[in-house]
Amino acid sequence: MCGGGLESAIELPGLPLTETYCPEPVEKSPPGIDQRLLYCSDCGHGQLETQIAPDILYGADYRFRTSASATARKGTQFFLSVLDEAAPGRRFRCVLDLGCNDLHLLTRLEGRADLRVGVDPVWRGRESERSDPSVVVFGSTIEDVPLSALPEQPDLVLCRHVLEHIADPRAVLHSLMEAAAPDALFVFEFPGLDGMIERLRFDQVFHQHLQYFSLASFLRLLQAVGADIAMHRENFHDWGAIAVAFTRATPRRPFVRSAPRPALRAISGRYGLFRRQMAAASEVLAEWRGTRTYGYGAAQMLPVLAYHLGTDLSQLEAVLDDDPAKDGIGYWNLPVRVMHSSRAQDIANASVLITAPDNVQPIMTRLLAVRPRHILYPFHVI
Repeated sequence: MCGGGLESAIELPGLPLTETYCPEPVEKSPPGIDQRLLYCSDCGHGQLETQIAPDILYGADYRFRTSASATARKGTQFFLSVLDEAAPGRRFRCVLDLGCNDLHLLTRLEGRADLRVGVDPVWRGRESERSDPSVVVFGSTIEDVPLSALPEQPDLVLCRHVLEHIADPRAVLHSLMEAAAPDALFVFEFPGLDGMIERLRFDQVFHQHLQYFSLASFLRLLQAVGADIAMHRENFHDWGAIAVAFTRATPRRPFVRSAPRPALRAISGRYGLFRRQMAAASEVLAEWRGTRTYGYGAAQMLPVLAYHLGTDLSQLEAVLDDDPAKDGIGYWNLPVRVMHSSRAQDIANASVLITAPDNVQPIMTRLLAVRPRHILYPFHVI
């Protein structure tokens, strides 16, 4: 990020791909891909060593949609609260949402801006299919969107959980600063490296996230592109997210902000604690082998959780989920099937592994109501 030296922080040999739902079992699961998290002690930034081709990571089967995810909807509400705090009551001429997905955020901004523009490759070839004709959509990646074709210079630029997927965020942010209106407000949110380390959530290192920003490294990025921070807020309950509101820096307001950088030694130590935590959970799960055991929560990240637990989860009867659309599907790199939770009539006599850690609170509430024999949450911190 800053051009400083990168050191190896975490080795992840054979790390599996995520978001691998499939309707039918796959005879031979594809192997994982060796990965390594690198870290720059100079600026406090993490970065993956190996970049997987986007058509593999985000192919035709990519199915995440914001409005269909309760976690994403809650995260959007947090994001909007940051916008409201940074610009209370302000109406905008043109809002640009980078990574607009299914337009959930732009829909929530109806009445807040004269023009609403979204950018996301999920709309490629489908730009005319949007249900709200007042929203302009570009079916493109952020890197390739023709900023000169925008209907107006945006005075509000939003980017929620997208920057971490980009190979060169500095170049992207620089081009956005050039294309935006002089009085533009930028609000960006991304998973925080600081929170990941603090909460021992190293299962959140995966192939799709190329960049791992700490607050320190993002401030360094803002300085590099001529921006200055207005405020930041953290959401520990959604990927340890950091939301930052910023504007162009001016001579009257020079950039003087900084934040503590995580130490490489501390990252290694916390990762060791995480691995011991995973080993303990795996040992408990192994003790349940031969008894009726379910997973709960068909998370897109489940293959990585299984990887750290050191099991393919084949001992599970099924992975239960409350979403009817997931009933009967599976993963093409795990030998487990998903079952709608209403069909598990024997759950009171079964043990349950929480397999969607980011939804632990609603899942735990649901489980405590039906009282299974045992509940195993693989992490110590909620």
